Amino acid sequence: MLIPLGIAAIAAQRAARATSVCERCRATVVGDQGLATETLAALGWRVLRNEIGAIDVETPAGRSTFRLVGEVMLARVDGAPEHVTLAMISEFDRMAGLVLQHRGVARARAQAEAMGMRLIEQQSVDGEIRLVFEEA
Repeated sequence: MLIPLGIAAIAAQRAARATSVCERCRATVVGDQGLATETLAALGWRVLRNEIGAIDVETPAGRSTFRLVGEVMLARVDGAPEHVTLAMISEFDRMAGLVLQHRGVARARAQAEAMGMRLIEQQSVDGEIRLVFEEA
């Protein structure tokens, strides 16, 4: 009985800390600052400040704040209504998915090369990338 209460108390404490660290922020799908930085670069958004756990960025929607709290990257467009923040996060999350997808393709190509295979076909259809290799 005490364990569920302890878990609930820890979760409440984390939520309170997340709110105080980044008021009006919303969660992104990213939980790693390196991926966040790579995603921001892929979007072409100008990073104004990049410190451990904190990134300030100039986005098309305006100056934005990204904060890493635990394993969650929180974000907001400073001084903007919530729908603007949600639209910015949606674009950020989409690009983060593409960055991860490209990382996976690069890893698959490197592993195939190491096994003596060569890429003969690469197709991208409906957000999926299909790779076809043959023995070299």
